[in-house]
Amino acid sequence: MDNRIIIIGQGYTGRLSIVRSVAALGSEITLIALMPKYEFCAKKRIKPVDAYSKYVSRMFYAVNYDEAMLMDILLNKCADPLHKAFVFPDNDFSAAAIDNNRDSLKEFYFLPSIQERQGAVEFWMDKVRQKMLAERVGLKVADYATIEVKDRAFEIPDSINYPCFAKPMLSISGGKSGLRKCDSKEELRHHIEMVSSNRPNVRILVEEYIRIDKEYATLGFSDGEEVVIPGVLELLHIAHGNHYGVCMQGKAYSIDGYEDTIAKFKAIVKEIGFVGIFDFDFFESDRMLYFCELNLRFGGSGYVFTKLGVNLPIMMIKYFSGESIDGMKTSIDSSATFFNERMAIDDWYAGYISRKELLTFRASSDVLFVKDEKDPGPARALGRQLCLMMIKKTIKSWLRKK
Repeated sequence: MDNRIIIIGQGYTGRLSIVRSVAALGSEITLIALMPKYEFCAKKRIKPVDAYSKYVSRMFYAVNYDEAMLMDILLNKCADPLHKAFVFPDNDFSAAAIDNNRDSLKEFYFLPSIQERQGAVEFWMDKVRQKMLAERVGLKVADYATIEVKDRAFEIPDSINYPCFAKPMLSISGGKSGLRKCDSKEELRHHIEMVSSNRPNVRILVEEYIRIDKEYATLGFSDGEEVVIPGVLELLHIAHGNHYGVCMQGKAYSIDGYEDTIAKFKAIVKEIGFVGIFDFDFFESDRMLYFCELNLRFGGSGYVFTKLGVNLPIMMIKYFSGESIDGMKTSIDSSATFFNERMAIDDWYAGYISRKELLTFRASSDVLFVKDEKDPGPARALGRQLCLMMIKKTIKSWLRKK
């Protein structure tokens, strides 16, 4: 295969997961790292961990949520009219941006899509539409209300009960960072003001508070007709702070015992008509499973499926190349505990977990997202970052004591 692959995302572990999943093809891999504006404008930009992978050929930087900048890179720096490239979005902004510019990009790229219609992916990022479809196929969902924010002005209905969960209606409006549990009307008001400080016109989804006993996720690939969902991921430990809600450590299982839920997830993807890699979040409360949301892009924990023999990114490449995926493994038959080093290191630095806990998580995991003997560069880069963080943390602790 003579492939060119472009991976777009804001977190190095997610991008690195895709890099290593497609590395066996011997492709030219380009990374586009999305970052906050203040980091992009820094005089000394820090090279991300995944850029040290031996499989990466080129690297570009762009401001997260700056669609014009991303399109400039794709159309003027990466486009080759003689060789179409495969694009893997790794966050909701990039998934929506490439879909909203599909007509300009399709000459140069193979893109995830919904019936090849421009703008359809963002249409289905709407969480209320997702909930309505989930209910229609027989899944349980939490009760909800919506709040419209226009020019940062909004009204909170008196009918909302507390505590509640609040998050932007479209995933591109905030992702995990936009999700909060609010115990009062004042907390909800403060959270909406925070979300709308960056996006003055936004719709907020407010959901009833349901005690979550266990959280789950799953990924899959769809060619528009057939849907592959290889297993279930249980989230064992969740990150805090800037990574609130993201899985730090989890466990992958076969779909045994979850067949009915998985069948309903497949029904959702088929009805939408999505072609590409997707990610479902769901949870358990009082022994009942509830639909949470559907993300129309690669999910951050999906690398564990690759390590267990089910390679969803290569399935997508084969499909767009006109090749059959017959003979590829489509379900996992063993379990494995996985660990996202980035989440744990950032939680340790912020004081949410101890160094001993960090090391315990790592030692108890079968699959690590950064450390890899065949591709040692990223782990070495992360080790250097960790040393600097330890020095900074020691200095901060010393100054506080003074």
